Amino acid sequence: MKGFFATFFAVLIVLVLAILNAPASLVPMALQEVEARGLLQPGAPKLTLSQTSGTVWEGEAAQAVLLVDGVPLALGKLSWQLSLMSLLEKNPSLQLFAQAADHQLQALISATEQGEVTIRHIEGNLPISLLEPWFPMLIKGEVAFVIDHLVFDPRQLLALDGVLNFEYVDWLGGEYDIPLGSYLVQLSLDDKKNIMLQLNDFSATLGIDGFVLISQQGSYHFNATLFPRENLAPEIAQSITWFGKKDEQGNVRINKRGHF
Repeated sequence: MKGFFATFFAVLIVLVLAILNAPASLVPMALQEVEARGLLQPGAPKLTLSQTSGTVWEGEAAQAVLLVDGVPLALGKLSWQLSLMSLLEKNPSLQLFAQAADHQLQALISATEQGEVTIRHIEGNLPISLLEPWFPMLIKGEVAFVIDHLVFDPRQLLALDGVLNFEYVDWLGGEYDIPLGSYLVQLSLDDKKNIMLQLNDFSATLGIDGFVLISQQGSYHFNATLFPRENLAPEIAQSITWFGKKDEQGNVRINKRGHF
């Protein structure tokens, strides 16, 4: 009997050590298996990892690429920490860190058995140019973001609260880059689960006040006023009239609806 228990505990220890030291190379294989089995929602972003090291529980990939709407977004080096205890409690918790030469990101992701995903403490920065594949831009600069929480299930976005800070924004519409200033965007959901972007400026030379309302089906309503302030370059003051109607004070009012 003593021999049986000794063998049992030896096997148990070996299994625990094997699990705890499972190589990080299993993660890309798991991602491929999820995609092959069709477990992702149609159109969901797809993550590919290469040159992995470490373990399943604490590892990194030298190169990570996120495919969004067919557009590859290079995340750079991606490292993660996966809590074994959270898996045993059926509430997996994953800490992510991504870093490249021009951007960085960190976030804490957790999920429930019902498929509800919560992403908290999303922080980082990236160049505005990374948004170009999805939103045509006439500006350049940096975006610093702090998202307190983002909650979604397979059907819809459930909660959102955060801030985007567009820093050192330059206008690219002329022969040379023209500094505009910095802008603040507050993110939230309204009562109908539409994404609300409240726009404000920090006394930028091209002021803005208004909102963008985006439904989860992709339609949007852009309602804002542009304020050409002192020292705004004349070519920009002229160009902004393309976006809306000029009022008696020289401000440009924008009221547009469309679909992404």
